[in-house]
Amino acid sequence: MKTILTGAVALIALTAGAPALAQEADSKAGALLVAPLEVQNTQDLYFGTIAPSIDQADKVSVAPDGSRDCGPALTCLSADHTAAGFEVRGEEDATYTISLPKEIRITNGKGETMVISNVVGSKPSGQLLKGEDEFTVGGTLAVAARQAAGRYNGTFTVAVEYK
Repeated sequence: MKTILTGAVALIALTAGAPALAQEADSKAGALLVAPLEVQNTQDLYFGTIAPSIDQADKVSVAPDGSRDCGPALTCLSADHTAAGFEVRGEEDATYTISLPKEIRITNGKGETMVISNVVGSKPSGQLLKGEDEFTVGGTLAVAARQAAGRYNGTFTVAVEYK
């Protein structure tokens, strides 16, 4: 009986001192990168040459399709008006959204300003078929009575973002 008890104590001592076997698992890591989204201006928003009224403010609009509507108190003298154009490039078949400013300020060389409001795009979002797409932007220019003569310029920013 003493031999059996000694053998059992020895067996317990051996198993109690042995470390447990650690369990391990492997995992993979990775990422999928898509082509960067890029936007480039291809055409400026331009309202053409306009003569203001001497006693009445009015508006002239250029639609995203490039058509122009000249208010009755204004005289639109040229037909060189254009909607702004933009080209977008990125991951093929991906969709994106377009963000436009609420208004644009343009200023002449003397610091006098006019405001373009109702800034609207040809679409709110797009799809990059074959990795490319395009859109246009128009707006409405407010012209004051006796608005100062001169070339008015300004800039505006559009933003595109993957959906």
